[in-house]
Amino acid sequence: MRDALLLHETDIGARKRARKQADEEKFGLAVEALACNLILLSAIDCGPRLAVPRSHGLLWRGDGSANPVYGQHFLSAIDYLASLGLIEEEQRGYRLSEKMRLPSLIRPSAALAEHLPLAPPDWRSVTQIDDRALIILKESKDDAGRAATIAFRETANTRQLARQMGRINEFLRSADIGVTGQNTGLSLGKDGQVIAPYRRSLRRIFNNADWRQGGRLAGGFWMGMERTERFERIRIDDERIADVDYRQLFPRLAYVRAGKPQPEGDIYDVAGDGSGRNGWKTLMNAMMFSVGPLRNWPEDTLQHFPSGTKLREAIKMLLARHAPIASLFGAGLGFQLMRIESDMLIGIITHLASIGVTALPLHDAVLVAESKAHVAADAMQAAFSTWTGSSCAIVSVEFCKR
Repeated sequence: MRDALLLHETDIGARKRARKQADEEKFGLAVEALACNLILLSAIDCGPRLAVPRSHGLLWRGDGSANPVYGQHFLSAIDYLASLGLIEEEQRGYRLSEKMRLPSLIRPSAALAEHLPLAPPDWRSVTQIDDRALIILKESKDDAGRAATIAFRETANTRQLARQMGRINEFLRSADIGVTGQNTGLSLGKDGQVIAPYRRSLRRIFNNADWRQGGRLAGGFWMGMERTERFERIRIDDERIADVDYRQLFPRLAYVRAGKPQPEGDIYDVAGDGSGRNGWKTLMNAMMFSVGPLRNWPEDTLQHFPSGTKLREAIKMLLARHAPIASLFGAGLGFQLMRIESDMLIGIITHLASIGVTALPLHDAVLVAESKAHVAADAMQAAFSTWTGSSCAIVSVEFCKR
């Protein structure tokens, strides 16, 4: 397909001089990336569209982490595919406002099958390489809930963080990880990304323009799957998986931060009878992330409380139940706790990799082969003790229900 596009470029006189070898290699890389994504689209029953970036800020990043696929060569490849009728441009992206944009969308045309294996799609030959941006720093979210990526200067700290991610991705790349039920095609996860086992290259995202905040991992195919689907479909070392996670990690870290002993029982059982637990959990975590008092109910929270419950009454009850950490609510502590959580997970999956155990991170949990569940649980208990000086972590193990 690359040769066809280069010939078309010559025929229409788009360039006055031949490409240099380095530029031709970049063009070929962009064409290869687009071809792989178009093959994947053809393997998905619902016929999704491919969002392609066109913004200057993303295509020409100035922090040394720019993806080599992107640049003018990428835009040229899209334009040539469209002019040859190999793709259809369904929507050209544009800015709705200062804070909102619509993406550019393309899809493969029937003619593309003359150049790529689309019928049936040969998606199993597609692989993923590490993005150069193994660590990402973002601004605070705007009113629309979006946070722009920030270009940053490399330091000893950022190099160390990137090296950690590189080692983790290297281990995951060669791990025995599979997804069942893909003989007839692929599906999309709830994040809009393809559920395919080659998508295991992770990156780490820091928040609020501060390396001390956030740091959660992103990019793995399992992160976009529903919980029950993970158990049913993911295999590690040809085994079903177990979900090993911390129980009530954020509030327990808050108690450690306050220097107070851990409370007995379920921290989220504010009412004392198990009622409204999901609502109390959401409310409590929202108060940890908020700066100042909450003015409104967090989304999807009110329905968990008895009809007529006022927000101020629920907050008063929660503060009374957790008086030892009451001063931490509304202090914007959440992203700092998230950094501790993510550092713990980095240490856990690195340790498990060193003893040959594949662990897929998921916020405050890891997915491992069933036979390794208790090894992972021991590692998580040890990590909590090391980071906090407390042995009061509650680690649970959940297996697939057969």
